[in-house]
Amino acid sequence: MRAILVFSSLAVVLASPALAASWPLVPLDSVHPLGNNWGNYQDYSYPPNPPSPYFHNGIDVITPDVHGRRVHAVRHGWVKGWGTIQEELHYRLAICDTSSDFTGRAEGWLYAHIDPARWHRNLGDEVREGDSIGYLVPWGGGFDHCHFARISDTGATWQRFPNVTWWFIQNPLTIIKPNTDLVAPVIQNARTNQKFAFCRNNRNNSYMRYDSLVGEVDIVAKAYDKTGTSTGDSTWDKLAPYEVDYSIKREDGLVVVPWTIGVQFSNRLEGSLVNVIYKADNTCESQGNYNFREYYYIITNTDGDSIIESADTSGMWNSGLVGDTTYWVYVRASDVYGNATLDSMQVRTRNGVAVQEPPFAVLSRPLRAVQTTGRSGLISFGTAGAGVVRLRVYDPAGRVVANLADGRLGPGEHRFGFAPPANGVYVVKLTIDGKDTYNAKLVVLR
Repeated sequence: MRAILVFSSLAVVLASPALAASWPLVPLDSVHPLGNNWGNYQDYSYPPNPPSPYFHNGIDVITPDVHGRRVHAVRHGWVKGWGTIQEELHYRLAICDTSSDFTGRAEGWLYAHIDPARWHRNLGDEVREGDSIGYLVPWGGGFDHCHFARISDTGATWQRFPNVTWWFIQNPLTIIKPNTDLVAPVIQNARTNQKFAFCRNNRNNSYMRYDSLVGEVDIVAKAYDKTGTSTGDSTWDKLAPYEVDYSIKREDGLVVVPWTIGVQFSNRLEGSLVNVIYKADNTCESQGNYNFREYYYIITNTDGDSIIESADTSGMWNSGLVGDTTYWVYVRASDVYGNATLDSMQVRTRNGVAVQEPPFAVLSRPLRAVQTTGRSGLISFGTAGAGVVRLRVYDPAGRVVANLADGRLGPGEHRFGFAPPANGVYVVKLTIDGKDTYNAKLVVLR
């Protein structure tokens, strides 16, 4: 089963129109080819050097066959950083949204690979949206590029070169407009003649037959995305999708795992967590360099939210809890503009466990918690039947700050508004019939 879904009118919009930004290279109102995406697996080490993978923490806006192109500010701001992390090719400007007299944590934009030998903006300069800020350094190989990222830091200046302390906080493609990409991601076979791979939880090179799954299982999917505008190199055109999510149904249609975010490249990236998301062993070998782009996602390493964290490795499909029968595994890869590809594969569990009916109020839509406007949150989930539901929200100190539901709910989709008292990370806990518990995080920033 394979289908490609294109939702041109249902684009993913994570930044309000007031916060939208243009592209940093001319034409400022057109999609450009990208040589790397936010969250791509990257590793430019070659034998005999040991592997040193990391997340690509920006988007590389490519200028094929055009050298020294002018770079433009995408927003009003002040230059808080100018320097290099590594030799002449890696000079960069950090332009903060907030003026230099503010020393707390603030957000801004990173423009890397600026030519230090040509005119450029300097530390302390104020820039307006669309202003010229410098020129791309000649990169060689037939292309130049601007490494472009959304960052934050503290201090009157952000000058801690070469060891910068910037946080890489948001995928620029969730902010940049226009969004005219109509090309859906591609889901590839993870193994020969096999759409997905199934590995023992948190173990390398310990794969199972798809018709004999036992115990705690990691599901691995292979996928890539394209922007719809080519760099001229088919390998470089392979980018990380914005999101990969999954669902599992029993052969009779009963949902045993509702649609759950496996990985979403929207928020902060920390390089040390790359192996939480990407599989890189002898069977499913993720690669990201000039010659190879292969992305294998451990989609079960998740707690269902969009934040990538080390605790996500506790996620898996516990096949011993669902009974021995046939199941369909569904995987969907999406880009930031709403184009999506859906694929599926039939599997079977063999744990020596009889099939049992789940609680009547089985979760039919995953628990989700998102910030809407201001400091308001929306919490939603769906149940396939009636049951006793308790829904509570906890603050960062573990205290209950809201008891949104504590009683019997009927089948269907349920939505609850929540007004957190302050910014921070809140934990939403849903319990069904006193024994099935689901958690989600609500990140509130204003």
